[in-house]
Amino acid sequence: MKNIDIYSQEFKFKHEQFIIGCDAVEETGAWDKISYGEMDAFYSNDMACIIIRLIASDGRVTEKEVKYLNNNFGFDYDLQTLVQVYETSAEAIGDSFDNLFKSGIEILRAVNEKLANAYRELLALACDIIIASDGVVTTAEIEELNRVKALFE
Repeated sequence: MKNIDIYSQEFKFKHEQFIIGCDAVEETGAWDKISYGEMDAFYSNDMACIIIRLIASDGRVTEKEVKYLNNNFGFDYDLQTLVQVYETSAEAIGDSFDNLFKSGIEILRAVNEKLANAYRELLALACDIIIASDGVVTTAEIEELNRVKALFE
């Protein structure tokens, strides 16, 4: 079994645990569903934005990246559609997204520090999967990964 397959199995397990944690927090009433919607959907959306941005960071989107995106994150993109999604949302998931993402992390930390740490690990694992998926790790991908990690500080 390749490392990326091991990462994928670990991601699926940790993602399931994160969703369970989100449900538990919602049950306590600590999450403002009226303002933010379902907690797991809120953070899954942010994760999808980070992942799509990471995929496009090296200036190319490959079939392998699309395959791993679909297999690990429950999407059903083909290469052309993913490129179109990125092109139409590039501005929304660009630099201005960073502030929204940081706000989301601050909210998560305030609601449940342990779940915030689990989300950080989950996102790091997702990034590792995407970076390794096409077999080529570029400087641009590493820079984007470091940028994502800095958003948690």
